[in-house]
Amino acid sequence: MFSSFLEILLLVTALSVDAFAAGFAYGVSKIKVPFLSVLIVSGVSSLTLAVSLFLGGVAGSLIPQGLTRQFSFVLLFVLGVVKLFDRSRHDEAEAANKNQDDLVSPGEALTLGAALSLDSVAAGIGAGVAASRIPAALTASALVGALAVVSGTHLGRLISAHCRSNLCWVSGLLLILLALMKLF
Repeated sequence: MFSSFLEILLLVTALSVDAFAAGFAYGVSKIKVPFLSVLIVSGVSSLTLAVSLFLGGVAGSLIPQGLTRQFSFVLLFVLGVVKLFDRSRHDEAEAANKNQDDLVSPGEALTLGAALSLDSVAAGIGAGVAASRIPAALTASALVGALAVVSGTHLGRLISAHCRSNLCWVSGLLLILLALMKLF
C-alpha cells in the first residue's frame, strides 16, 4: 500500500515539476496566472495522466506478466533521462503568453496544459503498465499540479531579480527513481 502511494506521489511530483517551472517562468516575467487558468493547466495534465494510466493498464494486460515491470522500467527510465537534459519548459511558458498582456488567459492555459501534458502520456503509460491507479493519481495530479503552478509563480516573483533557474531536470531524476522502483 505504502509503495503504491509512494509511486503515485513520485509520478505526480515528477510531472508537476514542469508546471512549477512554467509557473516560475511566469512569476519571473511578472505574468499573472488567474485561478481559472491554474485549474485549466492542472485539469488538462490530470486528465491526460488518467487516460494514459488507463491505456497503460490495458497494455499491461496484453503484455506477459514477467515483462510488465521491465517495460515500465524502460519507458520511465528513458523518459527520465530525456527530461534530465530537457531545458525547453521555460520557453514553453513564455510562448504560451501569446498576447503578451502579462495575464495567462484560459485559452493560453489550455495551450500550456497541453504542452505540459505530453510527458504525462509516456509516464502514465509506463506507470499504468505495472498497475493502474487512476482515481488516486487523478486526485493527486490535480492537487499537486495546481500547487506547483501557484507556488512556482509566487516563488518566481519573489526571486525574479536574482536568477532565472531552470528546474526541469528534477523531474528527470524523479522519473528515473520511479523507474528503478519498478525493478524491485
